[in-house]
Amino acid sequence: MGVTGREITVSGETYSVCSSELAAKRGKNMKRKLGLLVLVALFLVGCSGYEQVMVPPKVQIGGGNTVAVLFLDNFTNDYAISYEVEQQILRTLSEYYRVITPEEAEWALVRLGLLRGQSPDRDQAIRLGQMLGVDALVMGELSGYFAPLTQTQPYPAKERYNAQEVRGYDWEIGQNTRVMVSFTGRVMETRGGNVIHRVRAQGEGSTNTKKTIGWWPDGKEPGAWHIPLPHQGDVPVVRQSAVRQAVSQFTEDLMPTYYWRRVD
Repeated sequence: MGVTGREITVSGETYSVCSSELAAKRGKNMKRKLGLLVLVALFLVGCSGYEQVMVPPKVQIGGGNTVAVLFLDNFTNDYAISYEVEQQILRTLSEYYRVITPEEAEWALVRLGLLRGQSPDRDQAIRLGQMLGVDALVMGELSGYFAPLTQTQPYPAKERYNAQEVRGYDWEIGQNTRVMVSFTGRVMETRGGNVIHRVRAQGEGSTNTKKTIGWWPDGKEPGAWHIPLPHQGDVPVVRQSAVRQAVSQFTEDLMPTYYWRRVD
C-alpha cells in the first residue's frame, strides 16, 4: 500500500481521498439547502393562511371619496401653526381619499365671496361641492397653541478633579420643552350641506434635555449669570409631534382600519 498526496494505492489500485471528502461536503450542503427550503415552505404556508381586511371609516363621506381641505381659521398668535395642521390633515387623508389642497380650492372660495379661514354655510357648501367636484369639505379653527419652556435649577452632576487635582463638580441644567395644540375640525358633506363630523382635537408633545454649564470646585456653585437662557432648539420636533397627535384625533373616524383574518 502506498500513500501519495490525496491518493491511496492498495494492491495496484488507486483511491482518491479528495473525492470522498468532496462527496461529504456536498451532502452537508444539500442538507442545509433542504432545511432552508423546508423553512421557506412553512413560512409561505403560514402566511397564505391570513388575509388583510379593511374596515371602512366610521364616518362615511360617500360619492367618490373626494374631499377638499379649506384654509383653517387661526385664533392663535402663531401664524404658521394653521399651515402645519392643514398639511398634516392633507397627508393623513391622502392615504385614503382624493384630496384637494387649500390652495387649489381658494379660487372657488373667492368666487363665493368667502375670506381665507371663513367657513361656508349650507348653501355655500353645496355650491363649493359642485364647483370643486368634491363630496365633502374639511374646515376648522385653531384655538390654542402654547410652547412653554421650563428650566431646572443648576445641580452638580459629576464629581471630577481638575488639572491641579482640585476636587469639584460638573454642573448641569435641565430644560423641559412642551407644546400644546388644539383645534376644532369639521367635515361638511356637499350633497345637503350638513356637518357629518365634528371633533375638538388636542395634541401635546414634550421632551427633556440637559446641558453642562461648567465646572466649579467643591463648595462653589454657578451664579445667576452662568445660567443660559432657555433655548428653542427642541420646539420644531416637539411641535410636530403635538400636531400629529391632534390631527390623528380628528381623522380617526374618517380613516379605515385594518386587521388580519385567518383564511381556512
